[in-house]
Amino acid sequence: MSSNQTDGLRQLQAMTDTLQRTRTNRRNLIRGGAAATASALGAGPLTTEAAPGTDTPASRLVLAQGLAPGAALVSSLRLPMRGIGSSQTGPLLLGDIANWYEVGCPIPLPVTVLAVDGKVPEGSSPAEMLADYNALVERLNETPGGLAMLPVEMIDSRVNTLDIDGLNPHLASGTETEPVVKVGVAGDIIFGRNGGNYQRKYGDYAFPMYQVKDFLSTFDVTVCNFECFVSETIEPPEIDNPNTLDFLTRPESLEGMAMAGIDAVTMANNHAVFSYSGYGLPGMRDTMRYLNEAGITPFGVGESLEEARAPWTIDINGTSIAFYGVDGVTANLDYPDSIGVQFMGDSPVAATASGGGTNPLMMDQNLADIERLAGEYDIVLPYFHMGEQYIWSPVQWVVDVSRQCIDAGATAVLSAHPHATMGMEFYNGKPIFYSIGNFVYDQMFSVETRQGYFLDMTFRGSKLVSFKTHGVEIMDFVQPRFMSGREQAAFMDRFWRSTDLTRLKFG
Repeated sequence: MSSNQTDGLRQLQAMTDTLQRTRTNRRNLIRGGAAATASALGAGPLTTEAAPGTDTPASRLVLAQGLAPGAALVSSLRLPMRGIGSSQTGPLLLGDIANWYEVGCPIPLPVTVLAVDGKVPEGSSPAEMLADYNALVERLNETPGGLAMLPVEMIDSRVNTLDIDGLNPHLASGTETEPVVKVGVAGDIIFGRNGGNYQRKYGDYAFPMYQVKDFLSTFDVTVCNFECFVSETIEPPEIDNPNTLDFLTRPESLEGMAMAGIDAVTMANNHAVFSYSGYGLPGMRDTMRYLNEAGITPFGVGESLEEARAPWTIDINGTSIAFYGVDGVTANLDYPDSIGVQFMGDSPVAATASGGGTNPLMMDQNLADIERLAGEYDIVLPYFHMGEQYIWSPVQWVVDVSRQCIDAGATAVLSAHPHATMGMEFYNGKPIFYSIGNFVYDQMFSVETRQGYFLDMTFRGSKLVSFKTHGVEIMDFVQPRFMSGREQAAFMDRFWRSTDLTRLKFG
């Protein structure tokens, strides 16, 4: 194992330990409010008096002691850092630390202190004053090394809220009416083929989840896209055909997913019903049954169109969440001739009023569902299976579909299927994640297919206040591991290049 990988695993373990502690104590933080936040972040009481016998300006002493209660540091989303230490907050704002490299950033970037008019930290001399929060968001997008201190309640997901000593400042910002909820989303999980060979080689079907299970288990809700049939009796197809495009695993694989805290999976995809071996609806039913027995709820499929359209819903501390799965590959009824669509013709996959299958991409119907859900739930997250495979940015119809969902009331839009990560965009202030990429899949033939990310979202009530991307790389054809800081920086460079290309193509 390289030193970079070792450092990355140490950082991840520290982060996981902190998250597990904060998950346990979150209700105490919420009840404690700003004072609890300050204590958790290590910020001492703010004072305007200098220590006796010193000539330190009072304003510098205030900043040197840490963040004000209820405040947080924000940076550009493009800064390849998730957090800093509490002892570094003051020196960064005061200009004593001039480059992010000095606090562990894997690439050198000059620190540029920014501020919103009326929100200037005492003692700080910002390089630029912005008229309002929206102007700050735009400037941070243009300034990867930008930094500002803001009240937590002002912040949304368009900026990067820096963790302090491994703690997300938003965790303590919730109230009884607007609690904080952590939602995690993984991309494509596909057992079988070479992955199945390695599970059998190690004699352990839970093996894929060992390096990620602790971190995934810290989230209130964890969801993924599951593209695999489950059977106790069917012989794995890779035994006869190592290049098979049918994917099948044993129920023990689901025990590993449950161990990792995965709560629900979308099965609205091209490996839920269709298979070259003819598993079809009986295979779908078996897979759904095994998932439910493992405590993992499938959605986006069902015995009828009504069932397939039904969202998976959950209530966390009074915040209601709806996930809605759509198959834009084998059940794409609106764009059947587009690249990336696997239209089945005489082998229907889409659910109907009287027949089972996946929830089809029919935008009039999908948008009506999303609009209805937005009126009933605090958070609405459509998870699409769609797009052209193995490219860097989305095609036009995928962008159109995603933006229409935002207009219909979606909180954010998620998608998978291209087997390569793509960037994202903010449309009307809400994020669209165009391809989350592979999480478990045996595509070891390229960097792009071996890598994906785990999407880490923090909500306060119905508002998405923060998101982070945790890059993963697949090892042994089936086991994801989290990236080190330097690996993550290179991965996110590709992510932001895709984002910029998407903006250039589609505005």
